[in-house]
Amino acid sequence: MINPVTDRVLITGAAGAIGTALRNGLRAEWRHLRLTDAKPIANPTPNEECIVADIADRAAIERMMQGVAAVVHLAGVGGDYTLEDLWRVNARGLFDVFEAARLAGVQRIVFASSNHAFGCYPIEERVSPALLPRPDSLYGTFKAWGENMLRCYFDRHGIRSVSMRIGTYRTLPIDQRSLATWLSPGDVARLVDASLRHADPGCLVVNGYSANTRIKVADTNWEFLGYRPRDNAEDHLEMLRGKGVDVDGPWEWPEHGGSHAQAPERPPRR
Repeated sequence: MINPVTDRVLITGAAGAIGTALRNGLRAEWRHLRLTDAKPIANPTPNEECIVADIADRAAIERMMQGVAAVVHLAGVGGDYTLEDLWRVNARGLFDVFEAARLAGVQRIVFASSNHAFGCYPIEERVSPALLPRPDSLYGTFKAWGENMLRCYFDRHGIRSVSMRIGTYRTLPIDQRSLATWLSPGDVARLVDASLRHADPGCLVVNGYSANTRIKVADTNWEFLGYRPRDNAEDHLEMLRGKGVDVDGPWEWPEHGGSHAQAPERPPRR
């Protein structure tokens, strides 16, 4: 177990949307939060230490690992990116964070993986974390690689980890697919909190969703982890109907990854 009173936790990508939700959900009980991002981090509290650094700066990453018991690795590209961006941040950056953590003696890594690590499975298949990855994109491929790297770290070095296969993180559900895959701000903080507090998660992969009625995966590993989500996308049906979303018709996408499973790959460079 990582102790919220005495242990220092490093959060990468802390200025992003999920990082902001984690800060809001964790800082009341976690006394020593070290936050890093390439962008400035707004309004830090006394128990938050902020470091502005690029994920590609290995020396800076190694320095900030000193005295850290656990890492929550959120940093990654999103939105408009090229394959060069993806490689620099989601592959090389991930490697540098994980290796710096290993070399510094970090005890636990909580990794923001993605449901795109299994996005090519047909939607009719109740995918569990025990099944082999079937990534729907190079984005999902690097997430699956991160999970496998953590398996090696556990088997070879005893580093405990939780890989969270995050679905649709938004303040509210946004479309039909998110009725199954939505992860709310409150629940992402509860999921990370459980991942840090668990006595011994081993090398665990969990689904990062809220308690949605229409979840289409199996064996989420929530009970073992002690994660108890409180939000449900079904509570927002009328809001979605009001925006013209078909919440009652046939499922829109044939694969778990939704549009990612059919979209063209990103350009190699700008």
